Amino acid sequence: MNRTAWTPDADPVVGIVTDDPRRKAEATGSTTSTAPTLEPSAALETAIADRDGTLVTGSPEDVLAAEPSLVVAAAERTVAAVAAADLDAAILPLGDVTGIEGIEPAALEAAIEAALAGETAVETRPLLSVETPQGRRERAVFDVTLVTEEPAQISEYTVSSRGDRVARFRADGVVAATPAGSDGYANAVDGPLLSAALEALAVVPIAPFVTRTRRWVLPDDGLTISVERDEDPVVVCVDDRTLERVPAGERVSIAADGSFSTLVASTVDGVETSR
Repeated sequence: MNRTAWTPDADPVVGIVTDDPRRKAEATGSTTSTAPTLEPSAALETAIADRDGTLVTGSPEDVLAAEPSLVVAAAERTVAAVAAADLDAAILPLGDVTGIEGIEPAALEAAIEAALAGETAVETRPLLSVETPQGRRERAVFDVTLVTEEPAQISEYTVSSRGDRVARFRADGVVAATPAGSDGYANAVDGPLLSAALEALAVVPIAPFVTRTRRWVLPDDGLTISVERDEDPVVVCVDDRTLERVPAGERVSIAADGSFSTLVASTVDGVETSR
């Protein structure tokens, strides 16, 4: 992860995702909490206008269509959706986001004013490319999980890195997490916390049949996870979205692919962070 000063555009476009993406999340099988409804105050609108800026609000699609230079995103789902869109904009996380510094909602106006005054920095974080057996390609910000479709069922998995087999084991599933994602579900199943400076993934079995099964820190390119048994259906999930079933004998490929930037406002007076 690199940290550099953030310089606003001459006529900045500030996007604020105000819509709760609940319907889209339910359609894709998401189970995590939805983003809170977020409406900009009149004072915030004035602060943006005073910097010759333009404010755009709405759904992630509406905001991204305006080609913003800064996007305010509340909750993990919205951060993941915006980051995966491969845009050239800084993301300002609002609230508690796994592994990423966010700000408290009350500090939003102060943080944006500081950003538009050139008083903040950005941190660059990795994105993952995920290829499924059906040829589907998706982006992941936090983690990629293969898990049995029904809870508490066991399958068998092989983890390989850069063409070499790392391990084969029986478990409910396996999760591969970025440094940011290593502070989330992967950590809840006893995975290691990764420094944001590492170009690596934490790979962790979920409820392994053999309790002494290892956890691994592997390069963030050339990772494959294969399903070896066909007794219980296994699905692949990217961040909080269930994509498809993975049949026995098939694999999911994971590799670093691009990056996204998050705004760091913790050094600004009056800005309280959520981490």
